[in-house]
Amino acid sequence: MKSVVLFVVLFLFGQTLFATTHTVSLDGTGDFTEIQEGINASIDGDTVLVYPGTYYENINYNGKNITVASLYITTQIDSFIRTTIIDGNHNGSVVKAINGEDETAMLCGFTIQNGTGTINAFDYLVGGGIYVYNSDILITNCEISNNLAGRGGGVYVSTTYNGYCCPTLKGCKIESNHAFLYGGGLLISYYASVNFNQNELCNIYFNTAGRGSDITRCGLDSDPVHVYVDTFTVLEPDAFFFSDFVGSTIECQHAKVIPHNQDLYVSPAGDNNNSGLSDDEPLKNIYMALIKIASDSLHPNTIHIDEGTYSPSVTGEKYPLNLRSHIIFEGAGKEETILDSEELSCLFYDYDYQRNYTIRDMRVINGKKISGGAINFFQPRGAVIENVRFENNISPEGWGRSAIASSYLSAFILDSTSVLIKDVEVINNIGGKAIGLGPFEYCRIENTVIKGNLPNYSADDWQACGLIIGGHSHYEDRWFAEVVNTEITENVNASTDWPNSASALYVINRQNAVFLNCTIGNNTAPNSGQGVSISNGSNVSFINCILYDNEPKEMFVDGRTRPNTLTIQNTLLEGGQWDITVLGTNTLNWLDGNLDTNPLWEGIGEYPYYLSSNSPCIDAGTLDLPDSIEMPLYDLAGNPRIYGNMIDMGAYEWQGYGIDDEPHLPDEIITFMNSPNPFKEHTKIVCSIRDVLEFSKIKISIYNSKGQLIRTFTDNDYDLSPYTEIYWDGADEKGKQVAPGAYFYKLVYDGKAVVRKMVRLR
Repeated sequence: MKSVVLFVVLFLFGQTLFATTHTVSLDGTGDFTEIQEGINASIDGDTVLVYPGTYYENINYNGKNITVASLYITTQIDSFIRTTIIDGNHNGSVVKAINGEDETAMLCGFTIQNGTGTINAFDYLVGGGIYVYNSDILITNCEISNNLAGRGGGVYVSTTYNGYCCPTLKGCKIESNHAFLYGGGLLISYYASVNFNQNELCNIYFNTAGRGSDITRCGLDSDPVHVYVDTFTVLEPDAFFFSDFVGSTIECQHAKVIPHNQDLYVSPAGDNNNSGLSDDEPLKNIYMALIKIASDSLHPNTIHIDEGTYSPSVTGEKYPLNLRSHIIFEGAGKEETILDSEELSCLFYDYDYQRNYTIRDMRVINGKKISGGAINFFQPRGAVIENVRFENNISPEGWGRSAIASSYLSAFILDSTSVLIKDVEVINNIGGKAIGLGPFEYCRIENTVIKGNLPNYSADDWQACGLIIGGHSHYEDRWFAEVVNTEITENVNASTDWPNSASALYVINRQNAVFLNCTIGNNTAPNSGQGVSISNGSNVSFINCILYDNEPKEMFVDGRTRPNTLTIQNTLLEGGQWDITVLGTNTLNWLDGNLDTNPLWEGIGEYPYYLSSNSPCIDAGTLDLPDSIEMPLYDLAGNPRIYGNMIDMGAYEWQGYGIDDEPHLPDEIITFMNSPNPFKEHTKIVCSIRDVLEFSKIKISIYNSKGQLIRTFTDNDYDLSPYTEIYWDGADEKGKQVAPGAYFYKLVYDGKAVVRKMVRLR
């Protein structure tokens, strides 16, 4: 050891005549057994030389311009990098250089692992592996892996406003780090920069994060950074891998992955070493499928997520998943595929204005994040969330959204921002708004249940409610929303400081919104709030809706900042127009068909807000709707949306029988069904009858989702027999093929009608 020390002293002699080398060894043969002890004993120009071993500690340069190095610095033997390990032991950043260290400070030849970051002055968890602040330290020939933070899982670099910070990365490998928010491998924050050595290139790959999986460059007014690497995850990284808004560039020579421009398969029983190209050889993790799949606007690809639970502890899943443009996340169903973040983070994140992605057929649980418990996106364009259940997701502070959240950057209000939420359940989430949307050019919520969501009682959830839809106070006539066939019930707002808080619905900031066939009931704001709040220049219509038993009052309209326009038509509103609390200047259009009475819900069973047989809401709706609104295909119980000649109020359509009753066929009809269902090219409508001679009295017709007749079958189209199959080739009366979608086929016999639904696939 003495000879090695002498060599190091001679090696560093040119740097300073009086430099000292402090040796660190676990076996007690050096000066110290802990690296931090060597740092504490050092002064500028000294070297802390560390012998192989795993050091479970978190070190801090404390402003000293010193060299901390393994034996790699003297031998150039790579094995010393892998065998000299600083392990943060999940107890903060592994290495900190945060006190103005200059370019003569050096970290050389270590494996840096198992760091969990430091809470900085902005209350952010940063720098899992290495945290650099106001420092120009040289980080050379280090392997930085398996570290975790909110920002900068591997390395976080930042400085003060208009400050200077430019560390150098030389010959490092930054791999398999994770950030809950930005920069899985490396985050370069506002005003800071990084110098990438072009002679000894770094390797950066297989990192994960909600934004910028490998690298994130923050700061809209920051200078571009030029990244030079030998090996990156892919050769042509998009924003999924390298997130940047200021024109930074990346030049890489090799790639770890050649993206697959086809569907990929994931299963808890899979292996990330598999190809993922079939369900016989699935990957294990969704995040790995996101890394390996190609994002192609002309060929959208699907990640097929098999049944099972995907969580950090069970499958090693890394949340949030960084949403990619033109990718479909498809589970096996709401009961079968479960994504569980175990309250470590939200589950999906989109910060880079992604386009045309879909999340469907799964359950999303136990998300936790201030701004969005389950999904957090910024001005998505063409996002679709379909047949998903959000349950037990948490927003820890009152300004957050517990299930689905969107936000905007005030400097960028993009065109064509849109989202579709369809056949979704948002139930039993905690904190903030269950769903918070806007500002969007267009959003539609259809056949969705927002129910039983609670505030975070440890925070002031002054905006806590089932749904908030907001535009932007600087723009009008730009934000449009349709909420159709949706139930918003049993949500609670417990704010004590905001007397006009909404428990069910809040529409704000010049938002144009139409609520069609919605049931809004039994929501509670016990501290002087209301079910629905409308404010700041919004234009809102309620058509065919039910607003009943929201405590302590139904609606509040605040026009003190900007006047609102409220239109109510064919809607049951408890207390009528006189129970709408109004402040400021507003316009109320109270149109025909409104009711003030008890809707007489069933109150029991799977659908307690289904209408009972004597409900005044039956056939009390209107089909005189705005041209832009398309009637849903079916109600929340899965029944045809229109029964008889009229539509009912609320999200459920009474079918002529109780919700627990089975619809009966006429006594003469034994069977009425179609197979296959769903179908692609053709299907057979099967009808069996007791008396074949009565078949001529039967009429069978097919309708589209708008109720338009597209095909009628007569006794010339089939043979008269007790068991008859009617072949339908998907064509209308003129022989033109109909589009994919839902269709209704109707049997009429002796004045009695039976309706069934079938679906044509693409």
